[in-house]
Order: sequence, then C-alpha cells, then structure tokens
Amino acid sequence: MKISVLERVYSFIPYSLNKRLIEKRLNTIRINEQLLSCSVAVSSPSLDLQKIVADELDSCVSFIPYCAKPLDNYVCPVSDKQVSRKNRKCLKLNNKKCNIPCSLGDMVDTLKEKGFTKDRILIIDRDSNLFPWLEQKKREGYKYFLPGVGCHYGVGYALKYIQKEIGMEGCIVFIQDYDPLDSSHGVCKSIFDYNSMEKTDRGKRTKISDESLRIIEDILSGKLNLK
Repeated sequence: MKISVLERVYSFIPYSLNKRLIEKRLNTIRINEQLLSCSVAVSSPSLDLQKIVADELDSCVSFIPYCAKPLDNYVCPVSDKQVSRKNRKCLKLNNKKCNIPCSLGDMVDTLKEKGFTKDRILIIDRDSNLFPWLEQKKREGYKYFLPGVGCHYGVGYALKYIQKEIGMEGCIVFIQDYDPLDSSHGVCKSIFDYNSMEKTDRGKRTKISDESLRIIEDILSGKLNLK
C-alpha cells in the first residue's frame, strides 16, 4: 500500500499529539470510556463485542506485531541468530512449548484457548504483510479483528484503511513500552521509526500489558459487560 500525502504529513505529528488524536477519535465511542484506560478500544460504535463473541467468534481473526516479543534479558528462541531481529515465527503458534516470558506468546495462548487456529492469527513482521492478509481473510468470509494489536502510530496509520478499504472492524490493543522513560527503545513514533524496523529492531522493548491481556481474555470469554 502506498503512503498518501496526508499520511506523510500525519507521520510528522509528534507522538504525544498523535496518541491524543487517535484516543480522541476512539473516545467518541461510548464503551471506549471503559476500555481505553486499559489500552484497549473498539474501532466502531456499531460493534457489539458480546454478540460477536457469542455468535460470530469463528468470523474473527487476530494480528499481533512481532515487536511484542521479548528482547535483551529474554531473547525469543526463534529470532534471527545473526542480526537478532524478531520475526513471525512463534513456538506457541506451532503448538510447541516456550518458557520465555513473552506478551506475544501470552496473547497467542489466549487466542488458541478461545478456538483461534494458526491460520486466523497473523504475526506481523513487515508492513507489507498485514493488509494483503486481511484482504484474503475478508474474501474467505472473516469479518472482524478481535483483537488487532499495534502502537498508537501503527493503529492511526492503518485503521482507516482497514475499515474503509478492507471493510473489517474490531477490537484494538495498544502495545506499551517496557520502560516509558526510554524513548529510544519504545514504540514507533513516526513513519521513519516504523519503516526502519523493516530491517532491524534497534533494541525495541515493547509488550502487550498484563491489563490488556486480562481485558481481552474477559472479552473473549463473554465476561466483560460493556453496556
């Protein structure tokens, strides 16, 4: 997908403002008043997550960015051995055990417990593999992403395209910095930061928060009352 002029302009917006803008946009959806404090949001006011979980869970897919894998203190055992770049491989996704603390692996565990099969879970390792995958899943009859995971920049960059061009709606989880004071190794803050990760991780340390994981578990279990 080519980047539009508007998106190029958008990429220069400071991250703190970018974060406020995407949350302001999503905050117009009433149930997000409960969810955004946990770094979770729904993409559209028309969504009834409880109904989707009860009646159409088999119409849902999920995508997770590879940067939610561990690095440094805990190294993903299937990372590239030469450049240590994290990738789409995941032992848990292939029904193997992995004892490394990893929020991506924790999300995979949650999804598989709720019946998501390997073909319904995408680990994004390059910008170019998300949109074609979602387009293919839409052609196969899937309707929702539950959840999609990304940083505020990635969500702001992709959400309108996924909604308008692909025609899918769903639930979003925002990944978090391991250390919010470490600006050099946290989430992507511009398109340049985003694109540089096509080649190297640059020591990125991000994760899906425990709170977000609990909320998604409750949503997929039908336990969360959002009315």
